[in-house]
Amino acid sequence: MHGHYDDPDARIRRAWATVHDKAAAGPGLGAGVVVAEGFLLTCAHVVNAALGRDKLAVTEPTAADMPRVAVSFPALGGDRHTVELAGWRPPTVEGDQWWDGDLALLRFGPAVAGVEPVPVRETPSQRLTTWYATGAQRSLVDVRVQGSMGPWYILDPGYAPLEIRPGHSGAPLWDREQGCVTGLMVSAEPEGGRSYAIRATAVEELLTAAGVPCAGAAETLDPRTRALVDELVIALGDLPDGKLGPCAEHLRSALGGGLPRYPGTWRELVVPLLGHPRGAATLISMVTAHEAVARRLRDTAARLGTQRLLTQGEYEELTALLGPAAYAEVRAAAQRAVPHLLLTDCGPPGVPALVEDLEDRAAGPGVVPPVVQVAEEVAAGRPEGGDALREWSDRVTGRLGVSAEAVVQCRYAADSRAAARTSQPVLRVWLWAAEPTADSFHYVIRLYDAYGHPVRTWTGDDALRSRDDLCADLSEAVDELDQYDDTAGVEFLLEEGFFGLAVDRLPTSAGPLGTRPVGLDRAVVLRGQSVRRAGVLRRRWEKGRGPEAGPYLLHDLDAANGDLTRREEIACVVACCPPDRHDDTLVLCRWLGVPVILWQRGGHGPDAAETLRAVVPENWPDSLREEVRRWRAEALHDTAHMGAHLALLWEDPSWAPPRQPLTHPTRREGGVA
Repeated sequence: MHGHYDDPDARIRRAWATVHDKAAAGPGLGAGVVVAEGFLLTCAHVVNAALGRDKLAVTEPTAADMPRVAVSFPALGGDRHTVELAGWRPPTVEGDQWWDGDLALLRFGPAVAGVEPVPVRETPSQRLTTWYATGAQRSLVDVRVQGSMGPWYILDPGYAPLEIRPGHSGAPLWDREQGCVTGLMVSAEPEGGRSYAIRATAVEELLTAAGVPCAGAAETLDPRTRALVDELVIALGDLPDGKLGPCAEHLRSALGGGLPRYPGTWRELVVPLLGHPRGAATLISMVTAHEAVARRLRDTAARLGTQRLLTQGEYEELTALLGPAAYAEVRAAAQRAVPHLLLTDCGPPGVPALVEDLEDRAAGPGVVPPVVQVAEEVAAGRPEGGDALREWSDRVTGRLGVSAEAVVQCRYAADSRAAARTSQPVLRVWLWAAEPTADSFHYVIRLYDAYGHPVRTWTGDDALRSRDDLCADLSEAVDELDQYDDTAGVEFLLEEGFFGLAVDRLPTSAGPLGTRPVGLDRAVVLRGQSVRRAGVLRRRWEKGRGPEAGPYLLHDLDAANGDLTRREEIACVVACCPPDRHDDTLVLCRWLGVPVILWQRGGHGPDAAETLRAVVPENWPDSLREEVRRWRAEALHDTAHMGAHLALLWEDPSWAPPRQPLTHPTRREGGVA
C-alpha cells in the first residue's frame, strides 16, 4: 500500500479542464484551466478545432456555434458540460508565426462543484510543468523557459524525454514552487522539440478586459502575512496622489509582468506583487525619494521571509558584474567576509544561486548585508572591475538605508584583507638601542612571506649585541629576503626616540663586493613600534594617498600644527624644517596620524626644501619607497650627498603582517634625537 504523500500538483488537478467536440468521442482536443469562479481559459485554436473550423479562424464564434463545444473536468470524472464564450482573442498571424492572441475565455455552469480556480501570474521560475489534454499524470512533461518572444515564452524540453504534442494546446504551465499558472501551451515545432506558450501577462489582459477577477494569492494569505500586507498598504497610502498608476507600470516593466496594469488600490497591487520574490525590494527602490515611506516599507519587508533583498535589476547587474565563471571567487570571498556563514551546495555551482543564498542571510540593523559584504570583498581582490562593484554597492546600500560609516568600515576591512593576501614578502627589524647614537642593540628580525606568515626569526635575545652582530644577522636575513622575485624591502621598527638612526646605512654582506648599505639595493623604511590614534591614521591614508593630494611641505611647526589639524586629507609630509626641529616635527605628525614623512637627517643648505620636494613623485603612494632607494643609491659612499641622509617613515596601515609579542616595551616619550 502506498503511504500518504503531499501532492504539489493537487491544486492544478482540481482546476484542470479538457475541451471536446461535444459530438465526438475520445480524450479531447486540448486542455484548459479554471482561473475564476465559473470561468476557464483555453486556446482559441482549440475552440476552432472543436467547431470544425480552420484552427487560425479569427471570426468570433456565435452563441449558436458554442453548443458544439463541451468541457470536462478530469478530477470529477468524464461528464461533459456546455460552455459559453466570454472572451475571444483570435491568433494574429504574421508570416508563418503566431505572434499574438490565441486565447478563449469560456463560462461554465455554477452547478459544477469541486472545481477550484488557480491564480495566474508571471514568476521568475525557469523550470515548469505541464500535462496532456486529459491531465493524466503519466503525460507529465517538464519544460524550461529559454526566452521571450513578444507575448509568448520560448520553451525547450526539460529533463524528461517526452515531447509536447498537439493535444497539449491550452494546457497550463504550472509553477510548483509558486503554486500558480504562468502561461498556456499554444504550439510546438514539428521537429527539434521546441515549443511555445502564451505568457501570463496576455492572459491577465484578457481577464481584465472581460471583467473577470482572476484567482489571486489574497485568499491564501496566512494571518501574519495579511497583517504585513496591511502595514505595506498603510505606508503606501502616505505617497502623493497619482503614484499608484506609474508605480504599477514601472513594476510590471521591472518584473516582467504578472501584475495588474490598472490596479484600483494599493492592495490590488501589493498582494500579487508579493508573489514575486523580488517584488518588495523593487517597490522600495521606486519610492526612495519619500524616505519616511521607504523606511516603513523596508522595516515591514524585512519580516516577509519569502522576499529577496535585491531588486530584479540589482540582482541581474550583480551577477553580470561577478561573471558566470566567478563561483569559486565569490564563495571564497563569502568565507572571508562573513566567516560564520555555512554555504550549502545545491546542484551544479552557479553564481546566481550563490547570490540568492547570500541574499537569504539576514543582517542586523545598521549592518552591511552579507551579499553586499561579499561584493565588496570581490571588488577589493580584483585589480580591474572593482569600481563597478563598489558603485553597485553604493546604490544598493543607499536604497536599503545602510549608514555610510558602515559601508566605509566594510570597504576598509575588505581592502585590508586583499592587501594582506597580495602583499609582498617583507623583512621587519625591531630595534632598541641603548642610546640614540649607541653601537649596542637589542633586536628581533623576522621574515614574512607574501601572505603575512612569519618564515624565519633572528633574535639577539635579551642581551645587548654589538653593531657587528646586528649587521651579521641582518646580512643573513636580507639574503633570504632577496630569494623572492619581488619584495617590499625592509622595515625598521624603532622606538620614537631613535628615528634619527641611519639604519638604511647599516653595512650588509655583498659577497665578493664586500659590504654595501642595506638601503642601497632594496627599499628601507622606518615604522614605529606602536601607532597612536590608529583610526586617524587610517582615515588620512584612505583620504590622502591619491596622487592628486600631493605632499605637504612643512617649514614652520606652528603653521603645520594648524594645517594638519584642519586637513585630514594630508597623508604625506616633507619635513623641510631645520634638523633641530625634526624631533618635535615627528612627534606632531605621528600624533596627528600622518602615515608618510620624508626628511633629511642632516642640514643641506637653503635648497633643501626644493631638493626634498623633487624626491617625491606624483604617484608617491606607489613609487616613493623606490624613489628614496634610488637617491640613496646615487649617494653610494658619498656622505655629502643628500641621498645618504634621507629618512622615510612609512606607516601604511594595510601593510602590516601579524606582529608577535615582544620582550622590550615601547617607550612613549622622546622624538628623533
